Amino acid sequence: MKLDSPEIKRIIKERSLYMCLECGKCSASCPRLLTGKEYSPRLLAHKLIAEPGDLLYIQNSVWECLTCGLCEERCPSGVEFSRAILDLRAHLAETMGLMGFRAHDGAVHSWMRIMTAPDLEQNRLDWLTPELKVTDQGPVAFFTGCVPYFDVFFSNIEVDTISLTRDSIRLLNFLDIEPAVLANERCCGHDLLWSGDVENFEKLCRLNYQEFKDNGVKEVITNCPECYQMLNVMMPRVIDGFDLEVTLLIDLLEREINKGGVSFKPLERTVTYQDPCRLGRGAGRYEQPRNLLKKIPGLKLNEMVNSRHSALCCGNSSFINCDAYSKRIQVERLGQARDTGAETLVTACPKCLIHTSCAMRDPVKGESLAMEVRGLVSILAGQIEWGQGETPRRTGGSRE
Repeated sequence: MKLDSPEIKRIIKERSLYMCLECGKCSASCPRLLTGKEYSPRLLAHKLIAEPGDLLYIQNSVWECLTCGLCEERCPSGVEFSRAILDLRAHLAETMGLMGFRAHDGAVHSWMRIMTAPDLEQNRLDWLTPELKVTDQGPVAFFTGCVPYFDVFFSNIEVDTISLTRDSIRLLNFLDIEPAVLANERCCGHDLLWSGDVENFEKLCRLNYQEFKDNGVKEVITNCPECYQMLNVMMPRVIDGFDLEVTLLIDLLEREINKGGVSFKPLERTVTYQDPCRLGRGAGRYEQPRNLLKKIPGLKLNEMVNSRHSALCCGNSSFINCDAYSKRIQVERLGQARDTGAETLVTACPKCLIHTSCAMRDPVKGESLAMEVRGLVSILAGQIEWGQGETPRRTGGSRE
């Protein structure tokens, strides 16, 4: 059997794999290869084009990629490697039933598929506390994603991703926005899409979109970079007539804070910042998180050796690449964070928080890697305050 079908040829052409110069810059920057994994983006491109009969290598390599996008940053020919991987996984899953190696026995993907049931009854709002001002419907909704489930599933590593959602609501309330939080919201489907399960990803898109429309939602705000990519980029490709505004919370915060009248309480702390792949290379948001951190008096931001465009992935993507090589990436990244002299590692992605926290449980190197990990929104929510004489102003649903 050979991978030389018309669909494979379409992927090769549309994702510019024919433009590969075999210069090796992609492989020389790939976190998986640099930690010892026998994997090369350049070689995979070569095999697809020149040796489609090497089925075993191609199958394995398609699932090895972290889709962190670093190879695309370095590619001089504009090869869309991450999109090629996405297309290849979808094709292999459809034709061969291949879903790659899924961490945690595929439990995360299983609960996402459970959420495709139209009549599913969820208890996903018990994290709401009385001081949080929310509604059950309205023009502006906050998309919580899977964090209500993450804290339960990953309770053994004592992560607190739900605090990111609570603090996001607090920041919106601070701006006098009472968002709708929907009881029947579903997962954004990121991990299903990136593991090749297009059918169930599209089901989640349709269910979420219908939930938004049934509750009068015109704008969806999210704090999660993966949710933002799915709602803002991928969902419109599934939904005909998509007409929702999708807003990234840090964009809203930067815009509103820059209008003036907002100040921050001092925080004497040295931090370093982890660029999430979907937020940085995926959405081009490198400076917004740093600009927000720099508004806090007393807070010192020390950059890691690899930051912004050269930032290292947290070592896992879509819960299908969790192995010894991923752990080496995480250990290296935490080592870089410690080398900055920072007391706290700040991230803007719940997955980065989970994976870095998990890596600190290493029985041999755990103590040398240990440091506080906090979400960007949690730090902002803890320090933000109105300036003297200022009062909150209602900004409404859509903002200019």
